[in-house]
Amino acid sequence: MGSSAYRSGEKLHSIAHAAYQAGQKIYAEGDQITHDYTRKKGVIHNEIILPDNAPEEYKDRQALWNFVEKRSKRVDAQFAREIEVALQKEFELQENIELLREYIKENFVAKGMIADFALHDKGKGNPHAHIMLTLRDVTPDGFGNINRDWSKTAELVSWRENWAKINNRKFEEKGLEERIDHRTLKAQGIDRDPTIHLGAYATALEKKGIRSKRGDRNREIKQRNEERAAEKAQHKQELTESAENAKNEFIATNENSVDNERTIEKTAEHLNKLKEYYIAREKELSDLIPERNKIREELPRLNFRAESIDEHAKNIDVLQNKVAELQETRQNLNFLQWIKKQEADEAIKQAQQDVRRAEIFFKNRFYVDPSQAPEEIKRIQEKVRKKESDLSAKNAAILDIMEKQDKILLGYHTQKLLAETQHDKNHLDKLLEQLNKPPENIRDRLLQERIDRRLNIIPDESFQKVIEKLPQEHAQTLINTRKRTKEAEQEREKTKDRTRTIERSR
Repeated sequence: MGSSAYRSGEKLHSIAHAAYQAGQKIYAEGDQITHDYTRKKGVIHNEIILPDNAPEEYKDRQALWNFVEKRSKRVDAQFAREIEVALQKEFELQENIELLREYIKENFVAKGMIADFALHDKGKGNPHAHIMLTLRDVTPDGFGNINRDWSKTAELVSWRENWAKINNRKFEEKGLEERIDHRTLKAQGIDRDPTIHLGAYATALEKKGIRSKRGDRNREIKQRNEERAAEKAQHKQELTESAENAKNEFIATNENSVDNERTIEKTAEHLNKLKEYYIAREKELSDLIPERNKIREELPRLNFRAESIDEHAKNIDVLQNKVAELQETRQNLNFLQWIKKQEADEAIKQAQQDVRRAEIFFKNRFYVDPSQAPEEIKRIQEKVRKKESDLSAKNAAILDIMEKQDKILLGYHTQKLLAETQHDKNHLDKLLEQLNKPPENIRDRLLQERIDRRLNIIPDESFQKVIEKLPQEHAQTLINTRKRTKEAEQEREKTKDRTRTIERSR
């Protein structure tokens, strides 16, 4: 999906979310709360598409999502999956609706999912659609077990790619040059962090010259991208200078072979030092990446908790206001209206019971009193801001380490290739083995073996970068050496195959 978001069901209270996305009022039977979003603006179309074998009653949004939540008994149950896709401003509304129907039927409904989708457009240049999907197999008798195949990473990649294809086909049909790309910026070879979606509220604030949290986040991302571009330019210059130095050393060594033994020893020491630097950076990554991933997992849960607390607290306020209104109505009745007073007393009693049930549900779910909701939300938001700051710092640190590793790797490959054309390869390997420090434990041994493979197996891409920096005659020497090495390896493999064939025939 050229511009898309994927949300796991664990972040969605399906009934409340379905009501919000469709701009409707839905009663949740489980917690006995009505989620009313009929005043929500910008919902221009909503629809439910069922597989052929699904009960027809699931066409009703309230019935569908109440059935979904009844079927899931666990406290941490995953109710639904949501996919958000950006719609194309170049297409008419009906064209976007037809594209969505086609996409949903081919990618989700055909596999057995029920899809509840809504189109949103507030006329501010950001038309998009939310697609809520069920997670369980469905039969004419209702929902069965969760289908794990629908949650595989390959499925998500396929959904993104298919959304791009169906839109690009429409662009082509209309004779438009625009195209969308489902791949990440990294996969497209674009080295920068993507900015986040501002949303209508933040966009309105920014247009008025008022800074928003999301706007500040985007400014931080853009500044970081600019700094990274400057660092990459400097890094490229350093690599060029390093390669130039290696080239000069290579030429000088070939022109003057005096003290060849000392030269190869220095080369081995230099390669070993590069390897130690690389391993040190890899250990830093092995600490940083799990910490970064943990924060990524925690943020959605915190945001959902804050949203849920706010929503349930507001529902309790609505119920309390209803009690107050009924009590006021009761007070305005005169002593002759005793029948209406009895009816009002019964209504007040029922409303008060609704408040108590909602408060008990709130305490059991969030472990705080409803009166503490604002403070709890503020505490969570502060925690989210801190974790977002930590996440940005860790992402920047990881990127910096990976760039350093790329530089070390290219330097190692350059020196290794040049050394192998100047000296005896076996002699160089023996010297490197002697300098190699024995690992202290199994973890370090496995790490060292992995790094050795990464450093000593020189891919064609790295080889090409090295020879591009050398004069033609020296580059050709490396090309010929690499060619002979590959031919020798192929010959050894053929010999092994012939030996195995002879042994099997015996």
